[in-house]
Amino acid sequence: MRIGIIGLPATGKTTLFDLLCVAGGAHVSQHGGNEPAVAVVKVPDPRLERLAQAFKAKKVTHATMEFVDFVALTRGAGKGEGLGSHYLSQMRQVDALLHVLRDYDDPGIAHVEGKVDAARDAVLVNTELLLADLDVVEKRISRLEADLKKIKKDEALKEVELLKRCRAWLAEEKPVRDLTLTEDDQKLLRGFAPLTAKPLLLLLNIGEGTLGKPNPIQERLQRALGGKGVAVTQLCAKVEMEVAQLPPEDAEAFRKELGLQAGGFAEVLRACFDLLGLVTFYTGEGGEETRAWTIPAGSTALKAAGAIHSDLERGFIRAEVVNLAELEAAGSLGAAKKKGILRVEGKEYRVADGDVITVRFNV
Repeated sequence: MRIGIIGLPATGKTTLFDLLCVAGGAHVSQHGGNEPAVAVVKVPDPRLERLAQAFKAKKVTHATMEFVDFVALTRGAGKGEGLGSHYLSQMRQVDALLHVLRDYDDPGIAHVEGKVDAARDAVLVNTELLLADLDVVEKRISRLEADLKKIKKDEALKEVELLKRCRAWLAEEKPVRDLTLTEDDQKLLRGFAPLTAKPLLLLLNIGEGTLGKPNPIQERLQRALGGKGVAVTQLCAKVEMEVAQLPPEDAEAFRKELGLQAGGFAEVLRACFDLLGLVTFYTGEGGEETRAWTIPAGSTALKAAGAIHSDLERGFIRAEVVNLAELEAAGSLGAAKKKGILRVEGKEYRVADGDVITVRFNV
């Protein structure tokens, strides 16, 4: 899964990106010039570590998430203004957007809009994304209508009708994610991947003085942009970055002193998981490699097999399944079999979070 980090200048989004790199042991790549930096981050998973110990695994492979740190957006980006506007097409290639919002005062760092107001900034950037989508929709409609004058095609007619619905919706300043769409509609829209159709995580980058206190800005954000596919969370990127660079024992003591319950890195990843509706399943019978995999919630055993390897999906016979909690209670796979909690499931079985799966297949 690819998560695009966006935001106005001087919001702390690159500090967040650096935090994800340091805490997640990321492999970072940058393609040169002004291309955005990309980090492949390991997802921390205590369940995987416990399972690897139980299986005496020689190799442990964590699930990963990819984060892309885009150039800052500014007012006018949706109309093609500013450096950030050049990356809107790349933003369409991610699975979700993580919008970092500055919610702290610092006299030494000027705000591009003159005053710190996270709710205002969220609406501002959302408007630029709406305008960018509207521009793409209008251009696509013009091209299709020109083609339809030459030859009538049912598929093109359907697409024009759908795009006109989107245009009217966007003109009312409503994101595409709130538009009721059929599965066929969604397939037609994949060609230009609306920015406002993507799941959106609004992350408040708070100051140290706000730690542990109620934050009324969260409610304002929910009122302004809340809805289907939108989530709100917060952390202090500066403090989390400082903690991430400490030895584990010092980091734990510092967290207790500040009243921080868990690592901000893990909280951000969990928020992304929840926003994208992902579940984790595990493989590892045999002791060679124990591995975590992520798939959309509701995926079948057949799709889980395909996530492992296409050969497993093509030759799928059955899946042997036990949930990790039940496996740990039983003590071993052998004990789980004896107790009858290791189940044999068919290709339509819906994989649950925490399932340990062995796929049986024909070569």
